[in-house]
Amino acid sequence: MSTNDLSELDQDVNEVRRRVEALANDMRGLGMDLRVSAEEYGPERDSDGTITRTVSFNFKIAQQD
Repeated sequence: MSTNDLSELDQDVNEVRRRVEALANDMRGLGMDLRVSAEEYGPERDSDGTITRTVSFNFKIAQQD
């Protein structure tokens, strides 16, 4: 795994995180009580040599009675 491969992957993951946070902020702007959490796994190299990282996002939306 070269440093350049991880650097590019890191940039992509950061962009995904930025866009998810922007989506969450838009939803909060609509008055939703929203919490977002993320879990990240990897990096791993697939059998074809592709480096991957798994990022799971959880959205928790609350409603008060």
